[in-house]
Amino acid sequence: MDLQTIIILSVIGAIVLLLVIGLAVANFAGENLLVVYNKFSKRIVDFNTPLKFAQTVSDNEFHGRVRTTIIPGILTDNYYKETISLSQGVASANNVSAFSVCAHELGHAIQYRDTPEKMKKFGRKLVFCSIVSKLALPFVLIAIPIAFFSIIPAIAVFAVGIFCFLSGLIAKLSTIQIEREASENAIGLLQKYAYFDEEDVKCAKKVLAAAKLTYIASFLKSVLKWTMLVNKYDFY
Repeated sequence: MDLQTIIILSVIGAIVLLLVIGLAVANFAGENLLVVYNKFSKRIVDFNTPLKFAQTVSDNEFHGRVRTTIIPGILTDNYYKETISLSQGVASANNVSAFSVCAHELGHAIQYRDTPEKMKKFGRKLVFCSIVSKLALPFVLIAIPIAFFSIIPAIAVFAVGIFCFLSGLIAKLSTIQIEREASENAIGLLQKYAYFDEEDVKCAKKVLAAAKLTYIASFLKSVLKWTMLVNKYDFY
């Protein structure tokens, strides 16, 4: 076996390995979050409920400006325009998992308070990349018939499609960073206002790590969408 063949086989093997790992993570993350969430929902917190916790944080950190509302769904919690929306199963539960989810959304509120320009820039990038990424497939498909008439224009159109595809990936990567920062803020809030002890904090970090994995999985799903092998089980 010559060197060229070894290199080609090595590259193919590496691609297959990355594909397998990527698919495994992408299809595992949603189910894993539920498993971890349910596991630490058995660890009870003395501090009332996440609703009360959110109000306490709002009063002390935001002068009461951050509101809290309850929405339907499972782990549909989010933060938008100074409003923390908590899913029904989170809002009234007094366990580590529910408090961790609530604190994560409050962590986003901290981001918008402390780094407003950064978050505005992130929001604009997210909207732009979301729109542009939807054009990736059309451009790639258009490039195919063009290639029968002229290869150079076809390559140019195909390149635009690739750019659109990469724009979507850039947005996903930015989201992972933003979510990581929100989780870091969440731990501080749990210690300060929900009086989490060392063991509670360890459990909360595991819940937040499982949630972070879903954002990594979302990125991988975007990368591997063309394989049609990733499922649609998302909480993000």
